[in-house]
Amino acid sequence: MSLVEAISFPNRAGLKLFGTLHRPATARADLPCVVLLSPGVKMRVGPGRLYVPLTQMLNSMGYTVLRFDFFGLGDSEGELQETMLADVYNNIEVGRYVDDSLAALDWLRGTQGFKQFVLGGLCGGAITALLAARREPSVVGLLSLGMTVTLASNAATPGKYLTTKQLDGKRSMYFRNLLKPSSLWRFVTFRSDYSTIWHSMKRLVVKPKAVPKAAPAATELPPEQRGNANPLFPPAYFEFLQRGGKVLMVFSEKDRLWSEYEEKFEQPFAERLKPLSGQIEKHRIAQANHVMSFSPWQREMLDTARAWLNRTWSSP
Repeated sequence: MSLVEAISFPNRAGLKLFGTLHRPATARADLPCVVLLSPGVKMRVGPGRLYVPLTQMLNSMGYTVLRFDFFGLGDSEGELQETMLADVYNNIEVGRYVDDSLAALDWLRGTQGFKQFVLGGLCGGAITALLAARREPSVVGLLSLGMTVTLASNAATPGKYLTTKQLDGKRSMYFRNLLKPSSLWRFVTFRSDYSTIWHSMKRLVVKPKAVPKAAPAATELPPEQRGNANPLFPPAYFEFLQRGGKVLMVFSEKDRLWSEYEEKFEQPFAERLKPLSGQIEKHRIAQANHVMSFSPWQREMLDTARAWLNRTWSSP
């Protein structure tokens, strides 16, 4: 039976953040503390309470876990100023909640005595974890669920930035709907996404360009190749790996994020990643959606995380 405590601490702007500390019945002093960071605009339980079974699994392995709400979300103080949700997501993707995350680590160090940490989270929580890890050497691992490597504010012209796998899927869908009256009516009444339709159909007649390779020592793509890729992701990722950090990357098959990671980061930086590949584990959950809604998908995620943790930090 784990010990659960409601906690609060100030962020670096003086706002009070609220969270929940979960201590295992039998804590292991050799293990880092795990901090699960909220995804997007969700609270500390995650979408569909995804972080609850993850916390329980981590406790069963002897890990202490902290979950907390970022400023302006859930129970914590503060307000969000944006009117467009895409802008909220964009600001998260470039580090809005990094200082809150570092304040949490300061609190854990000062009150609980932890010296090493694993940061984890889904989507926005995952990119926040990486950007925080870049600034905090005590972060030794990343438990990444659906890492986002793009910026949300380019959502106004999605067809321009979809990966080849996404465009092929869209084109197949358009062909299936070709004779549906409702689809035809949307098309002739100017309610279709013509940008995406054009970019998906163009691939039938225009040979796709080869994915440009980054220079061997590069940690970012040239501006002309970047598109909507997050320029902060590659340098943060490489800096974390170069200091010995370990990463588990879990993706869902029905989520665009795994193809974006492959096409907008992994392929361009293939040579740069080769010597660091032993520090990265990747797993894709078949048929799963972004938030891993169904129990079998969640169980696969938990089993994958448990195995990675046991391999990375010695099993009991």
